[in-house]
Amino acid sequence: MGGRLSDVQSSPKLENLKALTSLRFIAAMMVVAHHALNVQHWPWPKLLPGTMFHGVSFFFVLSGFILTHVYSSKPLSYPSFLRSRFARLWPVHVAAICLLAAIVPKDSVTFDGPGMFDKWVVLGFNLTLLHSLFPFVAYTFSWNSVSWSISTEMFFYLAFPLLLLNIDRTWHWKLIASALVAAALVTFWWALGVPQESPNIDAVSASFGSYPNPLMRGLEFCTGMATWVLWNRYLRHRSLPTWAWTLLEIALLALCVYWLKVAFWWPIPAMNSWVLIWYGPAGSFWMFAILIAVFASSRGILAKVLSIRPFVFLGEISFSIYMLHLILMKVYSATFQSTDFSEASYFSVLFLVATASYLLVEKPGQRLVLRKWRSARSSASAQTSPAATP
Repeated sequence: MGGRLSDVQSSPKLENLKALTSLRFIAAMMVVAHHALNVQHWPWPKLLPGTMFHGVSFFFVLSGFILTHVYSSKPLSYPSFLRSRFARLWPVHVAAICLLAAIVPKDSVTFDGPGMFDKWVVLGFNLTLLHSLFPFVAYTFSWNSVSWSISTEMFFYLAFPLLLLNIDRTWHWKLIASALVAAALVTFWWALGVPQESPNIDAVSASFGSYPNPLMRGLEFCTGMATWVLWNRYLRHRSLPTWAWTLLEIALLALCVYWLKVAFWWPIPAMNSWVLIWYGPAGSFWMFAILIAVFASSRGILAKVLSIRPFVFLGEISFSIYMLHLILMKVYSATFQSTDFSEASYFSVLFLVATASYLLVEKPGQRLVLRKWRSARSSASAQTSPAATP
């Protein structure tokens, strides 16, 4: 999910921010740890902060940062950009759904209901990455439930070329506008009198009309873009000794852990429940932005460690880890049922399957989709060219 740092390699003028690739792995593992709470005999997830699902917010901020880094210094063709982004997400998305249907027990695959909630109708919206727009749990968490975030991300991609225009001069206005849009969305549900939560997964709720909606989550993506502008302006070429960068990295990591485990919860008791609809899933975005800005420079020891090849590879397979981890968790739970299964077994298989997905599905699928598009475009051009016209 998010901007691929391998895109940087296509332009020799761009820094390949390897430490940020490794941070993608950390973001993915935060979400894995959140879902591991459902595995009853694993005690360690219960010791982690309850904000581990904020790994999705981390992805969104990181995506805005990386895409701005990659495309701010080169021409951007809107059709080519969207094709490359679609090709980035779709092959693994489809492969994950096929794997889900093939190996997960039927009663655990997805919700099935009447009318628009029929699982095959929902599948159509899911495959076209439109399902994050629907204010129902049955759509948001349909099929491979984590895919709601790549649906949201696809809408960020649709808006990105416009957001990128004059970003150096307009970043603050776009940041403010995205915050106002998020507030307007929550206000819209409040004005309609829609309940914040619903006991029925096929009923409209304000929470699920907001939680996955790109209009609300756009603030995180725009924050990533604004963070790149500020990093490029003030930190990118800042000269500090390695020890100073290292202390800054350690301090920020400690602050991030403290925020996620302790400080995040402080304002909640006094917070209006409608404000909490936004703050609950997205309230850590600013912390991730600061962390990304510091590690992007890769001048401290921690960032240098994250830049070595094994960690970078974990970052490269992180999208497949994210897309497949819950499917594998369901398979393990159904297979072992009341029998315990070990973390070592689960994570070994997860990393192996994710590696296979990256090497055999993600990269070849991306090339295949782009090649098919180029072939179709060449055929259309040949049919309409003067030489081909009778």
